[in-house]
Amino acid sequence: MSWLEIRVTYSPCGDLPADELIAEEFSAVGIGSVSVTLPDVEPVEGWDPGGYSQDTEYAVTGYLSMDGSEGDAVNDLKGRLEALKQRTGIACDVATDTLPETDWNESWKENFKPVHLTKNFVVRPTWEAYEPAEGEKVISIDPGMAFGTGTHPTTRLCVEMIEHHAKEGMTVLDVGTGSGILLVAASLCGATEGLGVDNDPVAVETAAENLALNRVPEGFSVICADLISQAGKAYDLVVANILAEVVVELLGDIHKVVHDDSLVILSGILEEKGPMVEARLEETGFVLTESHAEESWLVMVAKKKA
Repeated sequence: MSWLEIRVTYSPCGDLPADELIAEEFSAVGIGSVSVTLPDVEPVEGWDPGGYSQDTEYAVTGYLSMDGSEGDAVNDLKGRLEALKQRTGIACDVATDTLPETDWNESWKENFKPVHLTKNFVVRPTWEAYEPAEGEKVISIDPGMAFGTGTHPTTRLCVEMIEHHAKEGMTVLDVGTGSGILLVAASLCGATEGLGVDNDPVAVETAAENLALNRVPEGFSVICADLISQAGKAYDLVVANILAEVVVELLGDIHKVVHDDSLVILSGILEEKGPMVEARLEETGFVLTESHAEESWLVMVAKKKA
């Protein structure tokens, strides 16, 4: 089977999350899994790049099996991107290429190289070797086509907060765990027990594989469930890197999984939706203790009111 590669290049437009907005247009035409190229995400020093050269363009790339309907999907996508330009000013160029099966299986991996999440945390794909410097913590990830590689600002913000707040012996709940990267980070920061929850069974399988790959302790596990419906107990640290609207929904039941001294780390929140989430925190008995922004995205840390 041949595949059609659809590559959308764009120029950043102010603080708008252009990659997310373009990815949403891919999803609207039935392409749910995309790869994102961000030229300002540099591979870590000391990694041997071999024949790799850093991409100089911002791009979102998706793939379609060629069954005769791909032309309609591309035209639909182009129309949606033109409408996006009218709404936001984000200008896009669309290019397509035909790939045989063997090339498609590897092409999405090309721009996933070892990168720093924080000063001390490095994430590397399983197919790239990396020798850590003294004091560095390395997370090895095989995300699969459908899951994040850890380079998105919300992931970096969450890892920074986990690094700052996780303590030896903590228990951690990760809501919407995806590739399991936040559970791995928590374990490397001293947490001894953790649960990852995701409503996608493929994500659960991928996260479990990544926990095993990183030799995370036996006290960590992942389950397929909706939000916190099967979490079962209170945790010292609750992390949710999901959309703001889902965060608001989560906060309605979060008292079931926290105790008086728990910390809650929330991300996946656009800055413009920060006030909505903060108001919901207030309504549900929490106080915002800190908030940080990167590229229009927020991470918010909260605890129960005294």
